[in-house]
Amino acid sequence: MAKLDLKDRKILYELDIDSRQSYHKIAKKVGLSKDSVIYRINKLQKQGIIKQFHTLIDVGKLGFISFRLYLKFQNTTPEKENEIIEFFKNQKIVTWLVSIDGDYDLGMWILTKSIKEINKLWKIFLKKYMDYIDKRQLTIFTKVSYFPRAFILRKKQNLDEYVFITEPAETKLDETDIEILKLLAQNSRISVLEIAKKLKISAKTASSRIKNLEKNKIIIGYRTMFDLEKLGYQYFKVHFNLHNLTDKKEKEFRSFIKLNPNIIYDNEVLGGDDIEIEVQVKTIQDLRGLLDKIKKRFAEIIKNHKYMVFYKEHKYLFFPL
Repeated sequence: MAKLDLKDRKILYELDIDSRQSYHKIAKKVGLSKDSVIYRINKLQKQGIIKQFHTLIDVGKLGFISFRLYLKFQNTTPEKENEIIEFFKNQKIVTWLVSIDGDYDLGMWILTKSIKEINKLWKIFLKKYMDYIDKRQLTIFTKVSYFPRAFILRKKQNLDEYVFITEPAETKLDETDIEILKLLAQNSRISVLEIAKKLKISAKTASSRIKNLEKNKIIIGYRTMFDLEKLGYQYFKVHFNLHNLTDKKEKEFRSFIKLNPNIIYDNEVLGGDDIEIEVQVKTIQDLRGLLDKIKKRFAEIIKNHKYMVFYKEHKYLFFPL
């Protein structure tokens, strides 16, 4: 685990809130010079703590359906599992891929604009690997909220929320807008000048296009991917099944989720469990402590719960290239 001082943690938090903000702006917020901020960010990248700067894009507004697929293996060797992982990594419509400990072994986020696309992928997969799959679960994300990692600064609660998956409702964009999104998806800190050069447009046009994408809530925000292990944290997915539910109780539960500093995603899905959250904590004991708080407050509506560990991310790009 890397040793970070308060200034490093403040920089990481600022990059998690807005990874596109300027070095000068970050420096002003954390109380360092611009050169010191640049030095520290470069060092954090070399240490592998900062893995990627990327952009939150509301793919629903672009007409994409967000599928979540879980797979449980059977009769597999490590080599066969790696082969299956590589198969999905090479699929353009698979934008996030993670290895899991728990009820399933592999999870992924798949973005398509039609059932036909995912059905084609599924048939190819089954033809190659049907005998190695024990069980599977396919669901559709209807809404996903992201909460910045308030735990980095040991804050008692989080106050910000970014909704970046909504139900499909296509917004018409031209090829230039799409190419800008592709570049920002891979690197949210890419400069306007570099975007302009790559797309052979003026810097003024590039800047104006980005502002319009932000204004129209196509671009929701700019994030940073960290190596959680090097920060001393583990990544858990927790599913709750509910009963005796009222609108008031669900609202209270969602509010608790939003405010908790260690909950970073709230997933609403069609065909999955009633409430699904993603949690980043240091130890399993910390997770149990959080679950105890939830059960103590919402025992009358929680029928059961389960959790899984997301222990290795193989692909992380929230936009199909």
